[in-house]
Amino acid sequence: MPVKRHFLFFVFVAALLASYGTARFLQRKNPPHFSRLPAVTFYDKAGHKVTLNDFKGRVVLVNIWATWCRPCVAELPSLDRLQAMLPEKKFAVVAVSTDTTSQKTVMDFLHAHNIGHLAFYWDKDRRIPLNWRYAGLPTSFLLDRKGNTVARFDGPYTWDKGKLLQEIKALVYQ
Repeated sequence: MPVKRHFLFFVFVAALLASYGTARFLQRKNPPHFSRLPAVTFYDKAGHKVTLNDFKGRVVLVNIWATWCRPCVAELPSLDRLQAMLPEKKFAVVAVSTDTTSQKTVMDFLHAHNIGHLAFYWDKDRRIPLNWRYAGLPTSFLLDRKGNTVARFDGPYTWDKGKLLQEIKALVYQ
């Protein structure tokens, strides 16, 4: 009898893990439960308040990251190259740091990692984690020109080549 119970437990855990993997894959292609991200304010390098409405009319890839997050740091160069490849009048990577350190520390970090095409944005008031649905860092949201959420991407991605780049270009140039 105990062997049967262990087997059933194993089957249950395997099914749970499989459903998690499927859900994670589907999150990449399906927008979250809302068509727009809730309004939040974050800051640019001059300390001015910024909202996603400031980017209306452009396709936007919002990336939430932190300097202590290794997967975030690994994907930053790809995001930087993506921004360099596409015209700023039509497309913006809005990489928002959620670091609790100083603005100077984050800006120095970007400079030390040769990130030169991404504009600096910082959620110093920690509003994004309180208002946007996501599981962890990095998380990215692809928004159309009207500000509607097209897709959510959990985890790091290579943004500047392959099928993902083609999908973004199709959205930018449609």
